[in-house]
Amino acid sequence: MRKKILFITRWYPNRVDKLDGNFIENHARAVSMIADLAVLYVGADPSMSDRYYDCRVSTEHGFPVVRVWYRNNDVSTKINGRIIKFFRYVKATRMAWLKTRQIFGLPNVSHVHIFTRPVLLAFYLRYKFGIPFLITEHSSHFVHDLPVLLPPMKWFAQYAASQAKIITAVSRTLQDAMNSFGLHGTYRIIPNVVFLSEPAILQKPAEGIVRIIAIGGLTDSRKNIAGLIDVFSKIHAQIPDARLNIIRPVPDQLLYDSAMATGLLHTKIFFHDYLSNEEVYSLLTSCSFLVVNSISETFSMAAAEALACGKPVITTRCGGPEEFINNAVGMLIDINAPEQLAAALINMYQQYHQFDPETLKEYASINFSAEVVGKKLLEIYEELDPSK
Repeated sequence: MRKKILFITRWYPNRVDKLDGNFIENHARAVSMIADLAVLYVGADPSMSDRYYDCRVSTEHGFPVVRVWYRNNDVSTKINGRIIKFFRYVKATRMAWLKTRQIFGLPNVSHVHIFTRPVLLAFYLRYKFGIPFLITEHSSHFVHDLPVLLPPMKWFAQYAASQAKIITAVSRTLQDAMNSFGLHGTYRIIPNVVFLSEPAILQKPAEGIVRIIAIGGLTDSRKNIAGLIDVFSKIHAQIPDARLNIIRPVPDQLLYDSAMATGLLHTKIFFHDYLSNEEVYSLLTSCSFLVVNSISETFSMAAAEALACGKPVITTRCGGPEEFINNAVGMLIDINAPEQLAAALINMYQQYHQFDPETLKEYASINFSAEVVGKKLLEIYEELDPSK
């Protein structure tokens, strides 16, 4: 008999941000292949002014998703406003749970994503019904910029970690960072899931053009796209057929200006904004290689997706990527090392065609496919709830 799993998350694709927590959605899709699943999402909607709460239920990828938004644009960010928002969150969570129980029933296991508010419902379900829970963390804040929490909030996060049966992280780097923050518990490493359509993976770059892809913008300084633009502009004459394509979640003027100052914008440097997942995959499948010039990453979905598309990767040793990128599938360089980045770009420009796409694709499948990750999660669920 299939387990019944409830995802409780504060990140998930929704009307405010269509890409919010899309890696959690990928986990959900993997779990739905081996268990019955429902997703419960609660979040604020800054544009909602005509009501205090809005509950929507949909069926996505074959499982129910319950989303409840609450209003947060009518109170301040000071302590009184924070208290009001917290109680609205609690009420929204109660609404979401009542709707979820109505359509899904009681789960065997609660799977909490992202510290710490979603664990409140998991505590209730454990107290009321004896339902065990695990926590999965994805946030790069623990690696790049430790969250600043008031002591009671940090104590609660540490307590929640100690009460979870298991904590999963997408990389050893993230696990170590969380332990350093005081989030101690029983850890397991479960990577992200990559979904790609089969036909697209075998697409080739345009004839005569070496298309380089990078993903990020100034709004996320960890990606260090400005540093990549600077290095590319200095060596572009040595890689004459190369075109740097930068995918940005949102446009930003400063990054545009930095590219304009090189004199290469619209000839050798191109920006792509507001792309859907499908459009991003299309660029990846038609590129020559991907560059991850980040200062820190907990995993790097872009690197895993590029491999699944049969494309090699240049990445910095920034945390997550070096746990699965090696010389057989790409090149590793140090953080903030422009000389190494320049050399890697030139070498990959000359050698990218030597990487066998099918080998890269198989490597990604062995490590990040829904079947592989789903099996690992099912083993955890059965450990937490061994009943048949």
